[in-house]
Amino acid sequence: ETHCAFCSLMQSNDASYCKCLESNELSFQHCRKSSALFIYHCHAGLVEATAPLIDNDIVIGYVMFGQISDSQNQKDLTEHLHSVIEKYCLTDQVDTDQIYQVTQKSQEQILAAAQILDACTFYVLLKEMISLQRKNFMKNLNTFLLEHLSEDLSVDRLTQEFHVSRNKLYNSCKRYLRTGIAEHVKSLRIQESKRLLRETDLKIIQIADKVGFTDYNYFCRVFKKEVGMPAKQYRKVNK
Repeated sequence: ETHCAFCSLMQSNDASYCKCLESNELSFQHCRKSSALFIYHCHAGLVEATAPLIDNDIVIGYVMFGQISDSQNQKDLTEHLHSVIEKYCLTDQVDTDQIYQVTQKSQEQILAAAQILDACTFYVLLKEMISLQRKNFMKNLNTFLLEHLSEDLSVDRLTQEFHVSRNKLYNSCKRYLRTGIAEHVKSLRIQESKRLLRETDLKIIQIADKVGFTDYNYFCRVFKKEVGMPAKQYRKVNK
């Protein structure tokens, strides 16, 4: 829940803290390339493990543990940690031997814990413990679409706006909307055009342009197909 005394000291110094972040990033890069659990030694020589969270073939996050030593000799561990502290000129901040009390585990124990960690990543995805994040994504997507209905809402633009792959966009829409992204955009445009027909006196050609249909005749065909009556009749019935 908190950093051990040694790692707290490392993160209190700008230079060593940057190295901590660098170690993390290197492990993330390795996981992105391999899509697999990665056990390694950080810049300070402690053991860490990183497991990727993979959703629809995309790495969307990581689960980690660390601040453990695989050294089986306390004296050797203390000497090593002291050398790291000296390297970053932090010896004057060592006021207790607790700094050198880092959890020691055998390689077999570390591997077993890492395998459990790896299993946890599958559990997290299986139980949809990150589903809220994806639902928020869909909420943000709908907000964006409604604010830009008159503009180009191609898949390429949406993937750039939300920094997601085409697969993630397609799969999220299919899962939460039960339809494709193009169909969803068309549905939002028709719903907005119905509202404008009911609540405004804009000409139908203006409404078509306002909701993103550059071809008026195409709008009329789509509206009639989706609503079951022409736009002019819909306005007359619902005005």
